[in-house]
Amino acid sequence: MSVCPLPPVPYVPQPPAHAHAFIGWTSVALGHFHGVEMFVYAVNGDGTDGHVHRYQGHTKLAMGHFHRLIGMTGPPITLPDGSHYHEIDGLTNDEPFEFKQNYYKTVLSIKRHTHKFAGRTGTGIGYEPPGW
Repeated sequence: MSVCPLPPVPYVPQPPAHAHAFIGWTSVALGHFHGVEMFVYAVNGDGTDGHVHRYQGHTKLAMGHFHRLIGMTGPPITLPDGSHYHEIDGLTNDEPFEFKQNYYKTVLSIKRHTHKFAGRTGTGIGYEPPGW
């Protein structure tokens, strides 16, 4: 029995992996708003390749509850120095949660509602050192 060797796979360099921070506020609903602070998931990309980042997390606590959020950024927007940022335009989950006895619990006394959040991420963070 002969073994068929696999052909060599050519090395194709990729842009560096990186993430972005996002800090902002939600819209007002039912008389309150929430803070949003998160990092988007790291991907390989640069300011010209059209990459996007996924994100998920939750808002900060306000009026006794928080909301989950999940989505994707827009493509990169290149800055004059070669760095880039991404636009985020999202909507929170409509279920108000609280942290109770080591688990998340729906707050039934608060009407279901959503909050819009939007803005720009910061420039990329977490790049590997040159030659790494």
